[in-house]
Amino acid sequence: MDSNFVTCKLCAKNLTSPCHLDCLHDFCRDCIQKELTQTFSSKLSAYSCPVCKQLTATKNKSSEKWAEQLPPSDFVGALAEVHRLKNEDVLCTPCKRKRKSTTGSKWCRSCHEALCKSCVEVHDSLKTTMKHEMMDLNEAKTSETKSLVYGPNCTIHDHQGLTLFCEDHDELICPLCAGAKHKECQQIRTVNEEVKAKSYEFQEASSKSSSQLQIAKKALVSTRSSISEVDSTFPNLRDKIRSVRNRVDEILSKCEKKSTEELGRLENEYRGKLEQDIQKLESLNAESSHTNQLLDHVKRFGTDGHILQCMQQVQERSKSNSEAFEEYRELKKLPKVSFAINRQLDEVLRSLSTLGDIVIDAEDLESKKSSSTKNGLDDNNRKSPERSYPKEHREFSVRTRSDENACVITGILSLPTLDWVFCDKGNSKLKLFDRQFQMKSEHIMQQSPFDVTLMEDQIIAVTIPENMKILIYKIMAGINLQEEIKTKDRCFGISYTSSENKFVVTCPYGSPASLRLLSRNGEELMNLIPEENHGSLFLRPMYVRFDASGNSLLVSDSQRNRVTAITRSVYRRFHYTHSNMKGPRGLALAANGDLFVVGWGSDSVHRVDDAGRFREEVLCRHDGICSPQAVCVSFDQSQFALSLDDVSCKSDFILIFSV
Repeated sequence: MDSNFVTCKLCAKNLTSPCHLDCLHDFCRDCIQKELTQTFSSKLSAYSCPVCKQLTATKNKSSEKWAEQLPPSDFVGALAEVHRLKNEDVLCTPCKRKRKSTTGSKWCRSCHEALCKSCVEVHDSLKTTMKHEMMDLNEAKTSETKSLVYGPNCTIHDHQGLTLFCEDHDELICPLCAGAKHKECQQIRTVNEEVKAKSYEFQEASSKSSSQLQIAKKALVSTRSSISEVDSTFPNLRDKIRSVRNRVDEILSKCEKKSTEELGRLENEYRGKLEQDIQKLESLNAESSHTNQLLDHVKRFGTDGHILQCMQQVQERSKSNSEAFEEYRELKKLPKVSFAINRQLDEVLRSLSTLGDIVIDAEDLESKKSSSTKNGLDDNNRKSPERSYPKEHREFSVRTRSDENACVITGILSLPTLDWVFCDKGNSKLKLFDRQFQMKSEHIMQQSPFDVTLMEDQIIAVTIPENMKILIYKIMAGINLQEEIKTKDRCFGISYTSSENKFVVTCPYGSPASLRLLSRNGEELMNLIPEENHGSLFLRPMYVRFDASGNSLLVSDSQRNRVTAITRSVYRRFHYTHSNMKGPRGLALAANGDLFVVGWGSDSVHRVDDAGRFREEVLCRHDGICSPQAVCVSFDQSQFALSLDDVSCKSDFILIFSV
């Protein structure tokens, strides 16, 4: 017998009163209850096994009640008792109940207890136990394990073995149960007969379990080797990216050297010509100055002969220098020198958002599974026709003079007036722009806003995660605070239904992540923690929108790479996933019910119909978008605005596309 099989993984001792989780891992009941008391939260909908991390649903019960209801491990408990019997000095069980420490000498195979000599005498004298079969403990230590393992007992009738099987109820029963609760059942036989009848099923279950074990082992070995591959591949890719950068630097350095050499040549040429002009002008200036002095002195002090003589000399010299003076009659201006960036380079720099694409060259497992689907692709993996040109769009900056940091626009709202409201997380501001994208007003906040929703024509609500608040503003000429609502957790995404006057918010960093349905005054009406396969449906719900009817919620989950539509009764309508949709964030609804989904990790925007089916890839990297964050369709449905995350290095700009 493998001693590890009967060892509790929490206390590292032989199992005592073992119970098991859904994954069938066994623990001492006291150990699992102690573990739950330390780590259990009433908010948790499932408990993770300490060994394999598989989840067991807690069904929102207290740790004590939940632990009590865990099913007992009858076989493992019996095996653990035999292991203890064969490998340890066993104390008398009745004496132990009296808090005495007496070494046992016999083993009762009916009571499954060790007895000392005194207790053996009492045991043999009682009418109910006098016929029990006794075994010497030394003999038990050398006996085969299988001969010592006792069967499960009935939970209703003490010390009654479950020796019968009711086919009608598909359960083990004791003889007393057969004469009471199951007296009208037609199909009752012994467990030995049932095991023989189901021997094929047991072999099949054993074979399937063995096959699954081999699959898991093989996959584990392969996955561990993949880790080694990751350790080697990704550093190589980083080196390759750096080599691209170095290559770009080398080319730019050569271009820079060529341009600076040309500039230096031109500078020397200009400087040499100017220095020549200065030398020539200094000579002419000295000669002209002396000639003026000569004429002045001869006029004042010379005879008429001297005057005629000097005048003749000056005229001759003036005639010979006339061309030189005419050259400088009009002042020369140095031609203006500037630098015009290479047009191709300028276009590349404007459109450049990454050094390249990370390409995952993996075998398409899905196509194997869906061979019955036309062309191996389902509706949500159809690709839009490749465009050889980027979509036309406008860009405008939301940066204002008082901004100290890069803008990070996480929430966008179009008002009925066609004005725009932007949540600038980077500068902790709300910004108001008109329909021509000219700034009208801004409101500085103590903490950063995240998302915004329309409540009435000029009334908006904004989430402030760090302060655990929702702020209500009225938009007139400026942005005026009207009301503060305190929340129980950090809320990020927000949406409002005016038909019922209710908010829904996302709590992506709660334990667990959830949606909260709130009344108009902030009272929590419902904490939505939907489950799927005993686990939470959401891992990181970031943005949420009510659909047009207000009955369904559309939620982007950036970690599960999908958009989920659920009703308020937590009925899942659909999951939207796509091979080219990674890290979904911002959501926007069109008037016809279509949903715009922003793919932060895939640099894309998809359009999805109201049933969760892919319509088209509206935008992709080819359109110059990198790490898109938030999206909003204008109130008149003519255009939509898109913001970029700060990793794009273009987060100061909003991109406007036609719908």
